[in-house]
Amino acid sequence: MPGIGVISNRNARLNRLHPELKDQLAYVIGSNGEVTSTGTIPDVYKAAETFRKIGIDIIAISGGDGTAHRSLEVLLDVYGTHKLPPILLLPTGTQNMVPRSFGIDGSGLANLMLAVVRYRHNVPMQCIRRNLLRVNGHLSFMYGIGVAARFMKGYYEIGDTTPKGAATLLSRLVLSAATGTELCREMLKVVPSRLELDGEVADQARIHTLFCSFVERLPLHFVLFPDAGREEGRFEVAYSDVPPLKIAQQFPEVLSGSRRDLPGIKRQLARRMVIDLGEPEAYTLDGELYPETDHFEIEAGPELEFVVPSLQFKAEDEHLRYGQAGPWGMRFLL
Repeated sequence: MPGIGVISNRNARLNRLHPELKDQLAYVIGSNGEVTSTGTIPDVYKAAETFRKIGIDIIAISGGDGTAHRSLEVLLDVYGTHKLPPILLLPTGTQNMVPRSFGIDGSGLANLMLAVVRYRHNVPMQCIRRNLLRVNGHLSFMYGIGVAARFMKGYYEIGDTTPKGAATLLSRLVLSAATGTELCREMLKVVPSRLELDGEVADQARIHTLFCSFVERLPLHFVLFPDAGREEGRFEVAYSDVPPLKIAQQFPEVLSGSRRDLPGIKRQLARRMVIDLGEPEAYTLDGELYPETDHFEIEAGPELEFVVPSLQFKAEDEHLRYGQAGPWGMRFLL
């Protein structure tokens, strides 16, 4: 019985705070799979090669959003033309915006326990089918430039990489917008840009914020991309160049996941996007910062299946694409 393979990033926030979590994951898995502790990309390659060799049924990733996208890059490279098993994202990072977008609530340990019980008893689990973004050769769920990257840079610089730290920085930014201080001016500096969506020039503007996403949520529970998972191969684009106070007025709508037009924020679905900037900008993929560049080619990457182990499947949108993991042809173990 191949079982469930777990990649546990020991550098993830909760794993650093609670080193015993890896042993707890191993205890839960028992004889139903294998847990590998990783700290470097070569560690992930070794785990992926082992999982492919023994034919693991489900791959769980214990870490944050950055851990997920880097691990998936490695897994897809190792599996190559072989089908990648369903993926279970265990929330043990700082924001966990990707698993939250898929309806995975609670701790990583609780979700793994539920998945193991259902796997052990051969009970199928629901999956959400979702593409990854391909950004200049990288794979991720979300891409951002402008405010997104600048916010993450400030977030890491203050040293409090927790939801509280993110909320504190956001509060400082809102206050700065109201008083017109340097923080706001630097964070919302506009950049000349040329945007091409699906082969057509969409805009030539000076934007301060742009996102492309295959997941619904931003950190702090903002739902800016309610249509991100509705269609295979089409991600949601959102960008803006309006003053921050006008964007702040849309916060209630963004928190609720509204699909109505938001003044000052342009949103649409696309299969491919090319961005040329007037000057190089750092960018972020799932909360991780990447070096400055002035040209981006973004398109839909592979579609994967993500396990949602909850007993009651709570879909945010009835139009999302679903699948099923299991049954695995085992006997029921009582």
